[in-house]
Amino acid sequence: MNGRYSFIDGLRGLAAFAVVMFHALRGNHVDFVPREFAHIATLGEGGVAIFFVISGFVIMHSISKAPITPRFLVYFMLRRSIRLDPPYWVAILLAVGFSVLASAVVVGRPDPEFSVGQLIAHLFYAQEILGYTHLNPVFWTLCYEIQFYVVLALVLVTRSTSVLLITFCLSLLWPLGLVPEFRGVFVNLFYAFLLGVGVHFAWCFPRTRPLFLAYTAVLLVASFLHSNLFALISSATALILASAAIKGRLHNTLNWRWLQFLGMISYSLYLTHNPITGATFRVWYMIAGRSVAAQASGLLLATVTCVTFAWVMYRVIERPCIALARSASRGRIASEPLPPVRI
Repeated sequence: MNGRYSFIDGLRGLAAFAVVMFHALRGNHVDFVPREFAHIATLGEGGVAIFFVISGFVIMHSISKAPITPRFLVYFMLRRSIRLDPPYWVAILLAVGFSVLASAVVVGRPDPEFSVGQLIAHLFYAQEILGYTHLNPVFWTLCYEIQFYVVLALVLVTRSTSVLLITFCLSLLWPLGLVPEFRGVFVNLFYAFLLGVGVHFAWCFPRTRPLFLAYTAVLLVASFLHSNLFALISSATALILASAAIKGRLHNTLNWRWLQFLGMISYSLYLTHNPITGATFRVWYMIAGRSVAAQASGLLLATVTCVTFAWVMYRVIERPCIALARSASRGRIASEPLPPVRI
């Protein structure tokens, strides 16, 4: 159970690339793409579903060997904060900077309006709940992720199997369409994160596999009844991940260098690709026009630019944060060690 899982990183890479293509096409940056391909590319929105399932699996795996106490959970949230916050804050600055720059360069574009409350809410992942406009449309997923972590921590600290089972059951109310959604609140998509948690239980505790399959089956039925593509992709991802884990293929599947590279930089790529894509296309079209050839080369250029920027951000910002988070976990008292897992 130690070491990196190439299958997880491969899925991350695929999901990140899918989201990049989704925003490139849905952002009206190109219009030469055949309708059939454009329709397939819009499935890239499902990359978020893949991320949520992976997140549930990784978080559950990272704490599975540790004593779930309130003190441990404080350290856990601290480590997640060190890992996630600085790259996210850099992405906030990037979004604000590019918005200001675009207003200065593009004729007729109104000046951006940012409030102090909006910026503070972003720093603490609260803009979704408080109703502020996102500085970058991808940030909503981070608001949900933080809520996922907190709620799972609160459930696990009870040390109650009943509470855990009730949580799984309640999460089905939203994909089944039995209760309304609440603006900015995680509940409508919590099932995707819990699918990843369920994969971990099914992997480590075979007796839980029937429960995991039943939970996934309900979500699959709900996805067809309500035409819920997000639930469908989440369920399919969970089944594929569970199969790879149970068959012992997490270490050696999807172990292609380019895909592992995308998986490594996936967080930075996800955070920054939207403004980078928009800026690259705008500058390129000012130089080359908007012919079919210019659009095709612009798509390639924007993709390369996004990946390059994400790699630099990973090296300069994200990787030091990962090292610092590990150092913080090693500095805890010996009675509450983190499992030696690098995910």
